Amino acid sequence: MPKTPTQLSDLAARKAKSKDAVYTLPSGRGLFLLVQPTGIKQWMVRFQTPEGKRGNRIIGIYPDMGIADAHKAADGLRQRVRMGEPPEGMYDRRRAEMASKSKEEAEVERLAEEARKHSFTVISDAWLEDRRPGWAPATYDKSIFIVQKRLQPLLGRADMRTLASKDVVSVLVDLATATPSIAVKARQCLNGIVDYCIVRGIRGDDQLLRLQRALPRHRGGHIPAVTKIQGVGPLIRAILGYEGRVVRGGLLLAAYTACRPGVVASARWAEMDLERAEWCIPAVKMKTRIEHVVSLPKQALEMLNEMRQYGGGEYVFPGVGKRGNPHLHRDALSKALRDMGFQGQHATHGFRAMLRTVARERLKIDIDVLEAQLAHAKADEIQAAYDRARFEDERRVVMKVWADFLHEQAESAKVLQMKRA
Repeated sequence: MPKTPTQLSDLAARKAKSKDAVYTLPSGRGLFLLVQPTGIKQWMVRFQTPEGKRGNRIIGIYPDMGIADAHKAADGLRQRVRMGEPPEGMYDRRRAEMASKSKEEAEVERLAEEARKHSFTVISDAWLEDRRPGWAPATYDKSIFIVQKRLQPLLGRADMRTLASKDVVSVLVDLATATPSIAVKARQCLNGIVDYCIVRGIRGDDQLLRLQRALPRHRGGHIPAVTKIQGVGPLIRAILGYEGRVVRGGLLLAAYTACRPGVVASARWAEMDLERAEWCIPAVKMKTRIEHVVSLPKQALEMLNEMRQYGGGEYVFPGVGKRGNPHLHRDALSKALRDMGFQGQHATHGFRAMLRTVARERLKIDIDVLEAQLAHAKADEIQAAYDRARFEDERRVVMKVWADFLHEQAESAKVLQMKRA
């Protein structure tokens, strides 16, 4: 006569490890601990109906259901089977509960799921993914930051089928108070997301957001930039005295090269050829989608050698602060300029206008050379097709002259400050 299994101990149940295939541990009186390859442990009871039909049911999950409770539940199930009642396990009860839900509850759940599918978070993530192939990495990264860090926390549950202008105006106004440039970009993102919804039938053709007047209008509509020679010296002197070395290095590289802030912040060591004193920016980073080679003056090389002390990782300017970015964020550059007292006077992007204006007026640099340094697209299709001059030799001289000029102005500002003192 086979020996009746003793009740499984809690120690044995806890120590039961998963294997490649499911297996059982007996606990007596038709109760077994079913151990799945995933590590889930279920209580299974085997039974036989009065007609002789054998079966089994899952009655609980270990350790949520202890051994004693599992035996009690198993005895109860077998007793009901002997009385002719249908065997009811854990999953049978769940199916019964689902079936018993009222039509009203089911409709509420359906509407909630529809609202989730059309929420700002879900739709805006889909919009970002849809636009990603056509964007430069810097543009995509900035859009990700604005949408996921600035807009989703405030608008995440909003239903894009019914989102109205009044629902987002206060969000834009609050952004504009702290960072006007972020607010402008956020408005562009919102309009893009709404267009995405209209094209896909989520919103009607007339359901546009009226956000043009949601933000205060800046005079001239231009990015603030120092374009008078009197302001160049104090600006460069303030940057040279900034305590944060990583941010200071990023601002100096932007000043020396007049490259776009996102390109500067994400500069990689692999792009730098210090022996040739060149920075080769890949086409994927450029707005024109054309590779751009920038000559590095000696001041830029000195700054880059200083940045080597930060470990020589992938990026020239490693991330600072609590954002967890692998490289310096372009907004850190703008914030530094604001902290130095240049809010409304000069932004990181303003170094481009400063080169374009001051170098033209004061240093008499040829306009075509400046345009090539700024990597501006050609004025029209014909010019773009036939005029492919890059002026690399001329730009190498210009960048040296420009960096020397910036430091001369900074020294002049120092002398003037000493005289005033």
